[in-house]
Amino acid sequence: MRNISGVTVVSSKGQVVIPKGIRDALGLRAGDQLEVALEGHRLVLRAMSKTLKEWRTLEGAFGPADQTTAQILAEGRAEEFLRERAT
Repeated sequence: MRNISGVTVVSSKGQVVIPKGIRDALGLRAGDQLEVALEGHRLVLRAMSKTLKEWRTLEGAFGPADQTTAQILAEGRAEEFLRERAT
């Protein structure tokens, strides 16, 4: 991706307009979400994935949240053992 830059102004409400060339290059549309981060003295905006869920919404998606990693792996090994035994 080529480097594109622009200048914007912070409004009295803290809003900024992302220059059209940058929006177009990233495929940003109205309603898209951006991650806002402060890295040292640099403000960073990152386009959020449109296909992958925010990782915080995945809690419990792979089993009860109270399971340890060892318990989850043991269950997987037991299931694999049973599948191998059935063939």
